[in-house]
Amino acid sequence: MVTLEARPSLRHFLWLPYELQLRVLEEVGGQDLCAMESSCRDLRRLIAENAYLYQRALFEDFSCAVTSGSSAPNWKAQYVDTYIRARLETLEKQQRVCEALKLRLDELDDLLGDADDVRDVLGAPELLASEPSLVLAIVGDMEQEVLQQRWDASENLIMAECKLVDAQAEVQALLTRVPRCWWPAALHAAAGSLPALV
Repeated sequence: MVTLEARPSLRHFLWLPYELQLRVLEEVGGQDLCAMESSCRDLRRLIAENAYLYQRALFEDFSCAVTSGSSAPNWKAQYVDTYIRARLETLEKQQRVCEALKLRLDELDDLLGDADDVRDVLGAPELLASEPSLVLAIVGDMEQEVLQQRWDASENLIMAECKLVDAQAEVQALLTRVPRCWWPAALHAAAGSLPALV
């Protein structure tokens, strides 16, 4: 744990009047609240005593309609749950993007194969006798356009797969940091397959 001596700015923050400390914390996002809690015991106590800070962060970070049930809500647990769900949605969207790009590459490969077939047909002697250069030029132009589209799609796939790896790593890191009792049901279901994905 980081000591106050190692963090002079933290020590100065804790010397501020209590109301001013709360005003500062009200401007901090949920991720930063979690990080601040882990930095020292005094901050952890201060944030725990003012659970509305996570309620506010939940609304500010995710525009959630915050409602409390019959019992006192655990705003930090709700914030973590919402944060994890958002990361899982990002991961699922990125997986769909990668799948769509792979399908597009398959379609373009099929088109390139079709261009070879068309060139063979157009290269028949009876067709070459009419306008061989024009016909083959049209096929060549179409093939070049498909090749360019394939290049662009493959570049997009490389970038999408990098983003997918980042999203998987982020969810995997959440698995190690967040208590299992705070995992959403979706994360429990995905937990078995995530390590294989990373």
